[in-house]
Amino acid sequence: MLTSLGNVSAQKTLYKKQDSDHIKAIFEAWNEKSGDYLYESVAALVMHQQQPERPEGVYSTPFELLQSMNPDRIGRLKRAAELELEKEKALTRGKREAYFWQNWIDYIETSTCELQEGSSTGEPHMLTFDGERYDFQNAGDYLLSSSEDGTFMVQTQLFRRFTKDAWSLNGGVVMNVNGDIVEFRGTEAPIDGEVYVNEVLISERNTTLNLPNGGTIRLNEVAAKNKNRHVRGDRYVVKWPTGEHVRVGIIRNFNFGDNEEVERKNVLYQLYVGVPKCRSDYSGLLGNNDGIKNDLVVNDTSTINNDRSSYSDEELFGDLRNSPEVISKNERSCFYISRTFGDTYQLSEKTSLFPIQMTAISDSIRYPTRCVTLADASDEQIAEARRKSEEAGISRDEMYSTVFDYTYANIDPKDQVDNPKPEEPIRTGSNEPVLNKDENQTNPVINKDPTPDTKSVPSNPTTTSQPRTTTQPRRTTQPRTSPRPPTRTQPNTQTKPGTRADPGTRSDPSSTTPPRKPSGGR
Repeated sequence: MLTSLGNVSAQKTLYKKQDSDHIKAIFEAWNEKSGDYLYESVAALVMHQQQPERPEGVYSTPFELLQSMNPDRIGRLKRAAELELEKEKALTRGKREAYFWQNWIDYIETSTCELQEGSSTGEPHMLTFDGERYDFQNAGDYLLSSSEDGTFMVQTQLFRRFTKDAWSLNGGVVMNVNGDIVEFRGTEAPIDGEVYVNEVLISERNTTLNLPNGGTIRLNEVAAKNKNRHVRGDRYVVKWPTGEHVRVGIIRNFNFGDNEEVERKNVLYQLYVGVPKCRSDYSGLLGNNDGIKNDLVVNDTSTINNDRSSYSDEELFGDLRNSPEVISKNERSCFYISRTFGDTYQLSEKTSLFPIQMTAISDSIRYPTRCVTLADASDEQIAEARRKSEEAGISRDEMYSTVFDYTYANIDPKDQVDNPKPEEPIRTGSNEPVLNKDENQTNPVINKDPTPDTKSVPSNPTTTSQPRTTTQPRRTTQPRTSPRPPTRTQPNTQTKPGTRADPGTRSDPSSTTPPRKPSGGR
């Protein structure tokens, strides 16, 4: 079997793999087709090992398969695993730092959590998982979000169209999906960009592909006449076997500017990143998801509130936006966010996953030449932008972003409305999970040549709906957790359940292991 670029099997754990005939029987009784696969898949996730191959016709992540289970069956699995954990501890006299079955239980519990979304949209406007809002106007390669072990990682490539621009755009995105590398690349042609999976160009649309290490990618198509502008809904959806997802929208394409320090890009990506609400082992520009608004603090050096939500409407849109006090506060906040805070998550040549990197750009391009706010706009411009935003149904929390984008980039607020259908799985008493029922569909033959190239992966163009995520109350039980990377001095925070006990090591983007290609398509 071919291995993937991320090489998840390179990670080591502090415990040995355990087995339970009882737990395996519960999975098999749940679903004859997928039960054995899911049992082995969960074990592989806990051990940071290669995922087993999915059964034919299954286009869900192991996380989604767990979500489709009846809650009573989830309870049975947890009780059986707790008994196995007692045995595992007894064999080692409780002297280990981590246990297989404890991490197994944490993963099962995480599948009952609701998801929390953060986002990077427009020029770009950031919303952290914990609800803080700020503008990040740097250029270059930056870490948007990552779990401690790096099997979930999203990096954004920000660029300026013109060297004089003080704001930037999401012009490229790359992700580590449990060892598989997915890239969305803004290009001259096609005008809506390119998609790569493990260095293989994917040209097909209206299909869902299984990634080798347990994730999935949904590629939606739009009419040719609409490719150069935003269309409601997600253009692409990437899902991790650990529960995270990224919804990728394409707001519009731009004419090329005069900036010679970056590759020719013209796509503005809208990024919506979802993570399990009961985990707090994240870091990056979107924060740590600990439920506390402390994401814009690095080593406790900030003496001002950098959360835009702390500003009044008069300070954002009214006469006070031009007051010396507000202008000074904005300038200090802009400098802190672009330098002290931004430098924390700036990627280097070794840590960037982008094949075409922007890690060596000059500081004159990387950092904004000035802090752009609505103080630079006229009252008439702001009034028109607010009117259009209100007509589009933009919420007060999002109003500043859409007014800013319409004023400076001429992006219509109605094109920025993000209103996806709720994705909640239906848990029933049935033993049958939500699977692809199109048994008459013919799965394509995948080229298994391990050599990276730009061949398209053929797939079935049948359009299907996306699996849905659950909404459950937040749990208060505490798992065994590992310390968060020391990027800040931590306030008195409470750890959430479901965090990984063994972070291992991050996947090496420079690995020479040949890529493994996605399979299937529906």
